[in-house]
This record gives sequence, C-alpha cells and structure tokens, in this order.
Amino acid sequence: MIKRKSAMNISQKNKHKLSPEIIIFLVFVVVTFVVGIIAGRSSNTYLEGFMNQHVKSDNMFLELLNFYMIFIIFGLGFVTHIVIHEAGHLIFGLMTGYSFVSFRIGSLTFIKENKKWKLKKFNIPGTAGQCLMMPPDLDDGNFPLVIYNLGGVIMNLITAIAAILIAIFAKGITYPIDAILVIFGAAGILIAITNGVPIRILRVPNDAYNVLSLLKSEDSRNAFYLQLKVNGLQSQGTRIKDMPLEIFKLKENVDLCNPLNTSIRLMEYTWYLDNMDFYRAKQCIDSFVPYIDKVVSIFKFEINCERIFLEITNNCDKTFIDDLYDKNLKKYIKAAKFMIGKKRLLMAYEGFYNKDKIKALKYYEETKQLAKSYPVKGEADMELMLVDWIKENLDDIIV
Repeated sequence: MIKRKSAMNISQKNKHKLSPEIIIFLVFVVVTFVVGIIAGRSSNTYLEGFMNQHVKSDNMFLELLNFYMIFIIFGLGFVTHIVIHEAGHLIFGLMTGYSFVSFRIGSLTFIKENKKWKLKKFNIPGTAGQCLMMPPDLDDGNFPLVIYNLGGVIMNLITAIAAILIAIFAKGITYPIDAILVIFGAAGILIAITNGVPIRILRVPNDAYNVLSLLKSEDSRNAFYLQLKVNGLQSQGTRIKDMPLEIFKLKENVDLCNPLNTSIRLMEYTWYLDNMDFYRAKQCIDSFVPYIDKVVSIFKFEINCERIFLEITNNCDKTFIDDLYDKNLKKYIKAAKFMIGKKRLLMAYEGFYNKDKIKALKYYEETKQLAKSYPVKGEADMELMLVDWIKENLDDIIV
C-alpha cells in the first residue's frame, strides 16, 4: 500500500537555495567544460592526423573499407553506451537511496526475484533500454531526483571523455586501439548530448527535459514518484487493484498530453480493468480522445489498443475497431510481442471479432507461458485473470 504525499512547500528563506544534487551536477558540468577545452587544444591537429593515418589511402577500396569500419565501430560504441547510460541511472540511483527493480537492454531484462537474479524478456517498442528502480521513502514530501535522472548522461560523459583523452595523450596507444577509443568517445558524447540537452524527440522528453519539468512542477514530481513506486510494487507482485484508487486521480482539466499525466491516467484505467469495472474503464480511456493525436506515440498506441479491447468485449462495432486497428497499430502490436497485454488483446480480437476460438485459445496459451517469465508479476496476474474471463466467454463461439 502506498500513500501519496505532496512535495514540501519551499519557504521564502530557502527559495533560492540550491540542493546538493544540483550543486554536484553543476560542478560536473564545469569539470567537463574544462576537460573539453584541454582536449580541444590539440583536437584539430589530432583529428587531421587521425584521418590521414586511419582513413585516407591511395587505394579507393581500402579508403571505403576504412570508412565502413568507422561506422561499424561507432555502432558498437553506441550500443555499448546505451548499456553504460542505463548503468549510470542504476549506479547513481543506488547512491541516492533507490533500490533495484529491473535492468533492460533490448528485450533482455534482469530482475531480482526472491533474492535471486533472473533473466527475462520484455520490450517497449521504440526504446533500446531501461533501468527501473524503486524510489526511497518520501522525506517531508521530497525525494532525490536530479542525480538519478542524469546518472546516464554523467556516465556517458565520464567514459567518453576518458576514452578520448587516453587516445590523444596516452603514450604507446596505436592503431586500432586509438581509433576505437576516439570513435567510442564520439558515440558517448552523442548520447550525452541527446539526453543532456533539454529536448523532446517525437514528443518524448529526454532525461534533462524531465529534470527541468520535475524541478518546476510539484504535480510532475508527484506523478514521477508515483510512476516509479507503482511499477516497483507491481514488480514485487502487488496488484494495482489493491492500491488506493485516489492516488491515481488527477486534477480536473489536467493536460493529458504531458507524458507523466498520461501515465497516471493509464494507471487509473488499469485499476478499473483489474477490478473488472469495464464501464468506468471505458469512461477513463475515452478521456484521452480529445488528446489522442497529441500524446506521445507509444501512449497513443497503448490507448488505442485498450479502446479496441473494450469495444471488442462490449458492442464489437467492427467499423470502430477497423478504424483504429490500422497498419501502424498492427506493426506496434507485432513489435510489442513481449508485452503481455497485447496477447490479451489478440485473444479477444480472434475470439469475439473473428469468431475463431482455436486462434483465441492459442493466444490464451501464449499468455500463460509469457506470464511465467514476465518481469512485472502484478501486471501478469491481472492479465491472467482477464484472459481467463475471455476464455469463459468463448463458449458460444462457433469453430
């Protein structure tokens, strides 16, 4: 059970006082800037020499091959920095009181279950990795958020700058090690910039944008904390229906385009679904309709999946379903093959829309198998309940 608390009001006396987290981050930025200046003094000469030595050749074939090798090394470095980025969130989260929930690269997800490490499969289309942690208990309504959110950027910068400085200044570093270090560093700096400069990519806020939003808005901090807490509890096996409904209630006329608000409203929807209250679940999911083309694309797909599910299990208006179930949504569902809720949707679609009991039961068995290795146990238990309900209502389907 969790209790929702408001963030502590900042008194006028402390209004402009920087937190230790912000001070640490600013110090790190200054250090990074100074190191960049030092490296920059010889960077032009070094890069020119690097290109002449490792890329340019009298043989055009070899020159093209060298270019391709650079791209391959850059790609491998980029993937490595994704792991480093997520490890940064993990390390700085543990340093500030968070506890481990899961660590995902691609679809491979490490979790800790009954004090044992386990490898499971889970994916979110459009994301390369994710580190989820349980936040510490609130302290007068506050919790550490800056260093945790920027931990990935910090680790990318540390490893990237270290690699470049070693390649430039260390004696005895020769090809291909120096080339690998420089290209690896470039990949890390690219990831650090795309996550460390506050921007939204396809409406999805990056780490730095999230930090600014959280520092500006108490509601955003509450939503972010709740999101982490609920995910942590569900991963431990708590069902969302066993949490108080009021913690998911947003203020009236709230902007549902804000990803944090979108996430909390979807949690409220899941609460109704877990309680088999399809009427209020539909009211909740329909509240997104005025915002549907403005929310983050992954949320739009999730919302439309649930709108289809509720329609299939109620009136089964095929015109309504066909309009939502377009090629983009089908592509998303296919990519989300390790998300257990999609099995439930496909089971309902085959059973109630296509009247194909055999295919529906195939998805039923796939749901049961996926549930055994699903990293979010509370969610898996809810989905098993829902597919059992669908199965019970397939009796009238003609094979």
